[in-house]
Amino acid sequence: MITDQLPALFVEELTTSLRSALGPNLVAVYLYGSAVSGGFDAGVSDIDLVVVTEHDLGADTIARIESFHAHTVERHPEWHDRLELVYVKRDTLARFRDGGAIGVISPGEPFHVRDGIEQWLQNFYLVREFGVTLAGPGPTATIPEISWPEFLAATRTYADEVRGRSLHDSTPGSRAYNVLTMCRALCTVRSNRPCSKQEGAAWVRTQMPEWAYLIDAAECCRLSRGQTGFADLETTPAAERLIALLGDAIATGPDSVDHGRP
Repeated sequence: MITDQLPALFVEELTTSLRSALGPNLVAVYLYGSAVSGGFDAGVSDIDLVVVTEHDLGADTIARIESFHAHTVERHPEWHDRLELVYVKRDTLARFRDGGAIGVISPGEPFHVRDGIEQWLQNFYLVREFGVTLAGPGPTATIPEISWPEFLAATRTYADEVRGRSLHDSTPGSRAYNVLTMCRALCTVRSNRPCSKQEGAAWVRTQMPEWAYLIDAAECCRLSRGQTGFADLETTPAAERLIALLGDAIATGPDSVDHGRP
């Protein structure tokens, strides 16, 4: 189900442009993330797509992709830094647990090809279970089955990676993202279902009300695209403390949470 907040004409334009850029090399395009599962905020949220190709990302294909993205942002500057597209060869996707290369463009990062496709298990699970097919066959035809325990293990692994990030040299937007990502991870682990950042924030706010002020600040920062809040000296150590508490709860999985002290 696609949220009403999503600009459907823009998504249609993206799909048409991808068909034109990749031609017969295009196998499928899948929409996932907040645009499908909920929590999409107009003017703030990203559009997340997985683009499946028939062949490897050679020099000509990369040039076509880069031209497509440059043209898209030129026509729609409001989507600058709000597109996350993953490009993956069909055969590589079918055996993604064995590793391999993917092409990625995401907020703050230009298009690049890198190894480590196995680290995208969470994304592929969400696409397979909840994604919307914009072109080509459905995701069960291109993505192998992923179990819920695998998804939970990947959620814990990613949360541990987020917990290890230093907040002192990061932007306010990055600090807010880390807090909300950890809230979502804990809510997912405890509720035994995927959830949005907003759902995770609301759940942790009820479980740890003494930290509600910081979660509220993180959400305000996200909605302002990093322009409001999370820039003062007191926020960073408080965010580090909350992230550590959430990380402990995610890793150990008990029903109770050490609330700590703000």
